Amino acid sequence: MLELYPEQLIELTLSFLLPFFRIGAFLMALPLIGSNLVSVPLRLAFAFVFAIIITPVINTPQYEAISLGMAILIFEQIVVGVVLGFVVTVLFQIFSLAGQLAAMAAGLGFAMSNDPANGISVATLGQYYLSMAGLAFIGINGHHVMFEFLVESFVYWPVGGGFSSDKYYDLAKLGGWLFEKALLMVFPLTIAALIMNLSFGVVAKASPQLNIFALGFPVIMLFSMFFYWVMLQDFLDIYRLFFDEMIEWLKDTWGIRTDG
Repeated sequence: MLELYPEQLIELTLSFLLPFFRIGAFLMALPLIGSNLVSVPLRLAFAFVFAIIITPVINTPQYEAISLGMAILIFEQIVVGVVLGFVVTVLFQIFSLAGQLAAMAAGLGFAMSNDPANGISVATLGQYYLSMAGLAFIGINGHHVMFEFLVESFVYWPVGGGFSSDKYYDLAKLGGWLFEKALLMVFPLTIAALIMNLSFGVVAKASPQLNIFALGFPVIMLFSMFFYWVMLQDFLDIYRLFFDEMIEWLKDTWGIRTDG
């Protein structure tokens, strides 16, 4: 007959709780799953099941149940989980920022819509790009890669291994990557809108009697909508390119290997 002593039960509980905190924090910070569209109890239930599956294959340090060392370990797992989820969030925010920059260039920055996932108001085009990025993320099984990414983190960042300040600096540099890719996406539209504005300026100078504002705004808006329509055929390729760059960044910078 199998017997479990109190010491063994405490050891099993502690070895389960530490991965549970990291997985739970990761799911709370992960786009789509961590949004308001998925209830908190459902996320916690998924983290509970995931932690049960992964606990037997990872090593956890031994500490007293109620001690300062255990509190530090729990805080460490929460920080690591949030950081891992933040890396994926940066990928999604590229498209959100690109949509908002495109809306400003096209004169549609005033068109705002409510984002039910995050509970904020954003530019309609930014919300559209963000929705497309979410569909592409699911369509290419990006969530499977992210779960593999989470499991591999226990190998490269073992529980109790600490979190060096270099990792925070690497995250800060991701901000530059975010703005670079967002600007690259809207750069053709920005240049085209600039050329059109300069052309209307020349027309207004040559023929002052024309109401150039009443003519130029709808023309630029229609051209911008046509540009969005043309860009749709390459959206998935652009997303795959950025997704692969993120996977390569994880491999080269943090040494986390995935099959992305």
